[in-house]
Amino acid sequence: MNALSDLCRSDPLSAHCYATYYLTREPDKTEVLLLASHDDIKSYALIWHGGRFTIQDIYEIHIWNPTSDIILEIKISPSKMADIQLYNSTSSDIEMITDHFRSLGFKRFNVEEFHDMICDPENFRPSPLERMAVRLKEEHALLYRDLELERGTEMSVDEAREIIREYTHYGVIIDNALASIAARYITLPQIHVIGGVFTRKEYRGKGFAKAVTSALTREAMASSIPAGLHVEVGNEPAIRVYRRLGYRIIRTRTWIFAYP
Repeated sequence: MNALSDLCRSDPLSAHCYATYYLTREPDKTEVLLLASHDDIKSYALIWHGGRFTIQDIYEIHIWNPTSDIILEIKISPSKMADIQLYNSTSSDIEMITDHFRSLGFKRFNVEEFHDMICDPENFRPSPLERMAVRLKEEHALLYRDLELERGTEMSVDEAREIIREYTHYGVIIDNALASIAARYITLPQIHVIGGVFTRKEYRGKGFAKAVTSALTREAMASSIPAGLHVEVGNEPAIRVYRRLGYRIIRTRTWIFAYP
């Protein structure tokens, strides 16, 4: 944990922040395969086996400095989708990983590229519409459930209420409906990680996604730590929003989605 914490401080928006967070918060659902010498970590795979909510019914796997020794030790059942995120990988690593997951029983693969983006306190430029973003509370559970249904995720109002209790969400509410939403899924002394940004089709292009992301980013800035997020390469509207808030791209990585 000391070695992971040191890595996280040197590179906060990385596999290291996820490893530190999951091992601390959800150790019973977390597995780490390490290739190390004393306190020097050479390579590792973080395997989070999923959470208690519908939206978390996946494997989340972060592989830092992929090696065959680590990859071949991953043993999971192809009972649900695996979101595999790679750090410092090559094209041969991608082939090795897909071959291994195919041997485990996964049948379909989608390889995509994502940017890691980060915003430091000195670069933050808040949205003028940030005042429209409200922090969601339990009484907003029905609105949250309805928005997730439009996004394609079915859940009960009770589950929506639990998710709001567990993670910080900001939303823009228009005509008693959630028009846009964003959440903070990881809170560490080194970084806040933002995700789940979504705007209903009829409200896009109005600056609402920028407003909710700005509200969450401000909370990180108030603690004098960076905020980070991931965005798919080619999603230019989202990238423009984040750049206007002061985010910058720090790396581009490969993600592999493996399906049963």
